[in-house]
Amino acid sequence: MYNSITLKQCADLIAAVGDQQTVLVQGEMGIGKSAILKMLKSSADYPKFKDAFFCYVDITTKDVGDFLVPKIKDIDGNEVCAFIPNEEFGFHFKGRKVVMMLDEIGKARGGVLNASLRLMNEKALGVNVLDGVVFGTTNLAIEGIGDNIPPHARNRITVVRAAKPTASTWIEEFAIPQGINPVIIGTVAEYPEMFASFEDYEKPEQNTYINDPRTVRSSFVTPRSMERAAYVYEKTRILGDDVMCHALAGTVGEKAMHNILTMDKLDSQLTSWDDLIKSPETATVPTSAAASCMLVSKAVQRIEKDSMAAWMTFLNRIPKEAQGLFARSVMSNNCPKRDVAARNTEFAIWAAANNFLFAKK
Repeated sequence: MYNSITLKQCADLIAAVGDQQTVLVQGEMGIGKSAILKMLKSSADYPKFKDAFFCYVDITTKDVGDFLVPKIKDIDGNEVCAFIPNEEFGFHFKGRKVVMMLDEIGKARGGVLNASLRLMNEKALGVNVLDGVVFGTTNLAIEGIGDNIPPHARNRITVVRAAKPTASTWIEEFAIPQGINPVIIGTVAEYPEMFASFEDYEKPEQNTYINDPRTVRSSFVTPRSMERAAYVYEKTRILGDDVMCHALAGTVGEKAMHNILTMDKLDSQLTSWDDLIKSPETATVPTSAAASCMLVSKAVQRIEKDSMAAWMTFLNRIPKEAQGLFARSVMSNNCPKRDVAARNTEFAIWAAANNFLFAKK
């Protein structure tokens, strides 16, 4: 128990205690730690930050001199040297709450970490005090990419471990609502081990999709790289398989590239969206979970007021698990098609009869 918490739970914790206590979120590379800042911008989930100014500070680009710069000041006719903070830290927003993320704080070196300590402990730089929240993100020390927070620094903050999202969590809570390409979603659904942690394996060769600090892989799968792969896939399909596959292999690795190509061939065999809407009673129902997942992701992206009724007719023909995936995805807070479903009578009737499918797993 308590080994890790989700990214959303990390955001909840920061919102709850961040005005007094700095939270440091540690987690594997590419899992979306930096996206916590975007989560906190949601006025629906965190109304206390509705009018806040959000600061992203990349610590890897900072030297000690980037925190405070000298300014000559006159006091009673005497010139003195004062220090003013870099505008990137948001101290100039007087009377306005600031939410600041210190990204990659574990990679700060020498004086940079020391310069950050008072910022994390007291929310202050020099004589300037911040009204707001400061939190940090960084990778795991065990990943071997230079992340290290010494004991005296850790004792000033609250350190939490962000869980790597599972394939199903990524699909349902991020990929489908954000409109990630259905072929990429189908690939992750068919090969969920792509999102496993290297800590789950005794030897690196047991999972060659992912990054493992015990071996060297030039390209590999993370939630971040799969999102990038979706863009690469969409933009390179017209360039032919040679270019597309080479680019995908350089984004997520050769093994994942072959899996994406397999899903691409499967997608071409599915009933088109237009044909499905025209004939929802007779359109072919997918026989595999991956194909159903691709079809659901297309629906969440494409439904409109005039096509919703036809989709609901088809929805009742596919497996309950796929029906539940559609419902939970389309009704998530960040899904742009949420109102289309919520205002549809057929969907309301279906939801009342199948409310158990809305439960999170």
